[in-house]
Amino acid sequence: MLANSDVSQDGKLHNVILSTAAVAFLGTPHRGSPDLAAVGEWARSLVSAFRAETNSAILDALGLKTTDLERAQESFSRLWQQHGFSVKTFQEGLGLTGIKLGFLGNKVVPDFSSSLGDSRENAETLQANHMDMCRFVGPQDQNCRKVVGELKSIYAVVLRSSQSGNRAWPSRMQRPSTSRSAFLNVPDGASVDERIPLRSLWFPGIHTRLRAIVKPTEETCSWLFNHGLYQNWINDVNQKASGALLWLKGKPGVGKSTLMAEAFSRALGNRGAHDQVAAFFFRADGEASEHSTLGLCQSLLYQLLPRNPEFLQRFVNLWTDRELERITAGDEGSLWEEGDLLPLLRSLITLSSGKRILIFVDALDECDEKEIRPQAFFWRDVTRYANDHGARLSVVISSRHFPAVTVQDCPEIIVEDYNNSAIAAYVKHKFQLGIAAAEPRWKVLRDELLKKSGGVFLWVVLVLDTLLKKWDEGANFQSLLGELRLIPAALENLFSQLFRSPSPNDASLTLRLFQWAVLSTKPLRLREWHHILAFIRQPATESLADWQSCPNFTENDGQLERQIRSISRGLVEVKKPAAVWQDDISDSMSYRAGAGSLDDDEGETRIVQVIHESVRQFFLHGHGFEVLDPSLRVDPIVEGHGIEVRNASLWVDPIGKGHLSIMLTCLDYIDITELNALVIRRLVRKASKRRRRR
Repeated sequence: MLANSDVSQDGKLHNVILSTAAVAFLGTPHRGSPDLAAVGEWARSLVSAFRAETNSAILDALGLKTTDLERAQESFSRLWQQHGFSVKTFQEGLGLTGIKLGFLGNKVVPDFSSSLGDSRENAETLQANHMDMCRFVGPQDQNCRKVVGELKSIYAVVLRSSQSGNRAWPSRMQRPSTSRSAFLNVPDGASVDERIPLRSLWFPGIHTRLRAIVKPTEETCSWLFNHGLYQNWINDVNQKASGALLWLKGKPGVGKSTLMAEAFSRALGNRGAHDQVAAFFFRADGEASEHSTLGLCQSLLYQLLPRNPEFLQRFVNLWTDRELERITAGDEGSLWEEGDLLPLLRSLITLSSGKRILIFVDALDECDEKEIRPQAFFWRDVTRYANDHGARLSVVISSRHFPAVTVQDCPEIIVEDYNNSAIAAYVKHKFQLGIAAAEPRWKVLRDELLKKSGGVFLWVVLVLDTLLKKWDEGANFQSLLGELRLIPAALENLFSQLFRSPSPNDASLTLRLFQWAVLSTKPLRLREWHHILAFIRQPATESLADWQSCPNFTENDGQLERQIRSISRGLVEVKKPAAVWQDDISDSMSYRAGAGSLDDDEGETRIVQVIHESVRQFFLHGHGFEVLDPSLRVDPIVEGHGIEVRNASLWVDPIGKGHLSIMLTCLDYIDITELNALVIRRLVRKASKRRRRR
């Protein structure tokens, strides 16, 4: 239905896909099963004996006789990506009983068939069989509460978007065929001559990322709006000091985009008569326009120009000139280039007098890598310029900690330092929907989740979904506690994306860095990493003198910390050790290995470690090392005579190879002749300091 609507030339039929907010599947098959098809044939013959009609086409589709299901799934996934509606999957938790139809005693639609295989669908189990999973005994039915809870969440998003004057789905808001876009806020009476040029800025997926973000609970984002730095920014207070630029930073998965989406939505709902609000959400996994400066310019101008008649006219004139040039030259390529639009955007946001402009730029780290630093400097420059010339421009950007970009006088909010309350509210909400009524110890699970989360919202969401599914399948409380010790493999996709297409040299250095960070048996101090980082580079350093004269020499701990963050793509951090094991520091770390550090006091106690346990599991039990070293990705399965056989000669152990690499680095290091004298000088200096303190 959705696929037919998408290609329909009939406006009313085409509006079906444009008006779709969400799709909920209850035990829906997305791929076939030979067992199911065989049972279907049996069921059909049995029912036919009682002269009842059966539909052979449906039974064929449930098996592997056709690829209709697979084609439907691929088509649906494409529409999902294109239109940005939300998807929720419910799977049957019980098999049919009392019918004695072989495999029908199990689930009618197995889990592998009822799941699209996309983490965004957040699949949950309903404790019912295929026949009863959509039949509820009353409003207190646990299955009813789950389904109705999802419907309420969908409705809340639609209602909030409607009240803020902002429609909920990009396909419905930005299609060129739409006569009047509420999102654009095109003034009544705007001429066709203005609308046609504006449509040239639109591109598919212009706001897909934004529309796909759903706030987990009402309390999820409240801490941000009570934060002093954000209140100053949104209320236009003390903007001289910061130049009206604010930066939200956080680890992967802590909820930065959720915060930015909610902040943008609130700003739209509360804007005054003269306020203008616009946002752009970078997407590294999208088309080129969705992670480029050009895409940002098109999107922001698309939103801001309709409320700025003077600049809209300038844009119309620019569009007219460009169209004439294209017609004359017979150019059928892209209409716009960054050089055409960036100056216009700069002028609009820095010279609009009397109007306050709020701009939200999310996931700066996901734009083209070569554009990240220029983007940060651009926003620093335009906010200062606007502030100095009387314009009221306020910009908030968000990104991961990597890549590290230094911007002067820019206040930062570190998300993972403040979102514990939001995570607690989300966990409580989810548990109260499913577990709390039956298990009084659910708070123990909540506390354990919070303790292990490290402020990473994504980790909590994935683990919590696993726990709820296990509970619905009949797991007891102790089993759920045991499940918390396992980190979900779904995070591998997130981490793998951070290492997109590195050069061979960069990948090799990153591999060795993670070998040391993950495989070391005890935490390593920042001081020690001066030498580690020097000796894991290729070609290997032959002496400390060579290292100290090379371009990669780390002169201080601050420089070292930036290099670690950059090489690890932000997945390795420097922090002070937890107080619970401060007393064991001397036993855990070597005091002789840090001779190269120049920041004695701070470098002595800070340690280097992965940002979250899920990163460690990604390398130890996932495919982290294989992502960085393709030679480790050797298929150990060979087929012969229809039987799969493991060939031990093809098997590579990335963990063992990592330990060998560490050993060889250590051997290279202790072979340096200057080391003994350097360590002695360090010990003499420390002893001299102790005598002076006495």
